[in-house]
Amino acid sequence: MTVKQLFSTTVFCATVACPLAHGVDLRYFPSVEHYDDEEIRLHGLATLYPGRVLFEDPSLSLSTASESRESARVEDLPRDIKYIRLYRLDEAQAVLEEHQAHPALIVDFRYLRSELAAVPILDAFAQDEWLSGLTTSGHAPEGLIEKTDGRFTQRDTPVIVLCNRETAGPFEAVLDKLQRAGAIIAVGEPTAGRTGFYEKTKYAAWTLHGEIRPDEATSLVGVGFQPRIHIKTGAEENYLSYHLYEAGTSIVRLLRQENHTATDSQSDEALDTDKIEPDPVLQRGVDIVAALQVLQ
Repeated sequence: MTVKQLFSTTVFCATVACPLAHGVDLRYFPSVEHYDDEEIRLHGLATLYPGRVLFEDPSLSLSTASESRESARVEDLPRDIKYIRLYRLDEAQAVLEEHQAHPALIVDFRYLRSELAAVPILDAFAQDEWLSGLTTSGHAPEGLIEKTDGRFTQRDTPVIVLCNRETAGPFEAVLDKLQRAGAIIAVGEPTAGRTGFYEKTKYAAWTLHGEIRPDEATSLVGVGFQPRIHIKTGAEENYLSYHLYEAGTSIVRLLRQENHTATDSQSDEALDTDKIEPDPVLQRGVDIVAALQVLQ
């Protein structure tokens, strides 16, 4: 190739000065100049450490699953199973204590949100000493981990606990401890990981400055409590299977057909299993209870 040919086929690019902010090209990072270094740092930390920097108020309101003013609802399921759906953890102690000795017990924590650790309340599930190691780190509310009366209910089988990503609050660490102690078997999805306590900054961000942990080395912030039996469900399926009951559907209609008894079939509400899919998390809980009953 001659020099003339080279010049005729080469494109020359003129160097154009590009506007920069925070060391990046504004053409590719538009509006970044409106943020200062601290805001960018906080957003970076939020990405690197999920759940430790929040950009919405971290306070946990009451569960949005139901407008019911009840603390809990109790239903009888096939195989002599007692089902308790919790709405208000702070008011649920009497209900849990009433049924804690029932041999086949399922307690539904899905969509439950609470600021409590609820140690004296959830102690109703314990069969032996279980609090050892439960601790707080950093700045946590005083008296968060309350003492228990030291009395335990002897059970032949663990309590089945249902949970999902909307199960949120310091009590997640307590559920973790109870599962490790063998007092419960959790079924569903990992919980929200809202076991931290936050301090607001001037940038409308809340940064972690304390937490409750199941033990000194284990943080559940942004990770959540891991159920022993993990059930993967889609967001729509998860929402509908839970809220059909809230809309008035009989709880037995959310189980597989073989779980229905003759009494159920003769009720005023005809079972229509073609239209209503079973609640997969509740159904797995029932299956586990059935298996434990066979093993006894």
